[in-house]
Amino acid sequence: MRIFSYEELDELGEGLIRQYLGKEAERTCCVDIEGFVTDFLKLPLLYRSFAEEDSDKIGFIADGVTPLRVYEGGTVVRRVYPRETIVIERCLRREHESGRRRFTISHECAHYIMDRAVPSAAFHREFDNERIYSQEDFKNLFSFRETQVDRMGAALLMPRFMVHNVALMHGCTDRIPVYGDSILRTADKLLIKQMANAMGVSFSAFLIRLRELGCLCYRPLAEYITEEMGLGQDGGTG
Repeated sequence: MRIFSYEELDELGEGLIRQYLGKEAERTCCVDIEGFVTDFLKLPLLYRSFAEEDSDKIGFIADGVTPLRVYEGGTVVRRVYPRETIVIERCLRREHESGRRRFTISHECAHYIMDRAVPSAAFHREFDNERIYSQEDFKNLFSFRETQVDRMGAALLMPRFMVHNVALMHGCTDRIPVYGDSILRTADKLLIKQMANAMGVSFSAFLIRLRELGCLCYRPLAEYITEEMGLGQDGGTG
C-alpha cells in the first residue's frame, strides 16, 4: 500500500463520494455507504455472525485465501470468501448500531481503495479496554497503515464538502471552541450531536472529523472556568 498524506486521503475520499453522488452531492447530508459499496465499487457486501476468537473483529475484506470463522446453522465454520468481498458482523444491523456499522463498512471500503495494488485480507478491529493485548496486537491495532485506512474511511463517510454543508445548515459558521484538551460547552455538544445525527455517524466520530478538518478552535481552560462557569479571577462570588 502506498503512503498517502492526510490531504491526499481527504481529497480522494471527497472525489470518490462526489463521483458516486453526482448532481445530488451538494444536496446530500448522509452518505449511503452500503450503496457506495455495491453500486459504485461493485463489491459484494455480506452480513454474517463472526466466530473469531477476538470479539473486536467486526469487519473483514476477503483476499480469496484467508478464511473467516463464522457461524452457520449454529456451527462454526472456516469460510473463504471470494476476493474483495466485504463481510460485516451481523449484529451491527441492529438500529442502535447504525453508526458502528456505517463506519466499519467505510473502513473496509478504505482497505479496498488503498490496497488495489496488493490485495490482502484485513479485519476492522475495535479497542476493548477490558482485554489484555499482546505487543503484536497493539502493533496491528494502532499501526500507521490502519491509521491511514481509518482516515480514508472517515473521508468517505464524512467528506469535507459534506461536513461543511451540514455545518452551514445548522448555522455553524465559525470554528467550535474547545477549552483545554476536551471541554465543550453544552450548547456546542448539542450542536455537534445534531450534525452527527444528520450525517449518520456517532458523536465521537464526528468530533474527531471536525478536529481533522480544522473546524475546532482550542482555547485556554481558564477561559471556560471564568467565562462559562463564573469562577476564579473576576468571576468568583467570594
